[in-house]
Amino acid sequence: MQDNRVLITGGAGSIGSELVRQLAVNNSVHIFDQNETGVVDLVEELRAAGLNVTGTIGDVRDGESVRNVFMLTKPTFVFHAAALKHVSPAEILADEYVKTNVLGTISVVKACTLLNVPMVNISTDKVVQAECIMGITKKLAEKIVRNAGFISVRFGNVLGSRGSLVS
Repeated sequence: MQDNRVLITGGAGSIGSELVRQLAVNNSVHIFDQNETGVVDLVEELRAAGLNVTGTIGDVRDGESVRNVFMLTKPTFVFHAAALKHVSPAEILADEYVKTNVLGTISVVKACTLLNVPMVNISTDKVVQAECIMGITKKLAEKIVRNAGFISVRFGNVLGSRGSLVS
């Protein structure tokens, strides 16, 4: 991928930040994440390295915020990596996982559809024979993404990510 304006939701997270680092070498990258410190730190790190990276603090659960960042950045490609990912808390806080993983995905899909921007959704191996709330919410997100004509990719235990067995 080269010479694109890439928007990465969840760009300060484990997978999102790695996408930012790799894609910023040949593209203009904008991070959209609710983690203020993560966004600021990553933007400063990569700008110091001479890369074209910007960031906005916001939440995919807020459709207006999502629309605003799309209008601001006019992305030519989107990676949707924003998600709540831990299995155990989802069993207690199911409503939060639905808000982020399902409704947040709907907000991003709507913005991509409105502006005709291709998108890749970052998903999880937990959707296979989903038994846990987190896996079920990500399975719903995948279905929403597929029905809109976009694609999802599934990751398993990501080496070095927060919450990974090996970090």
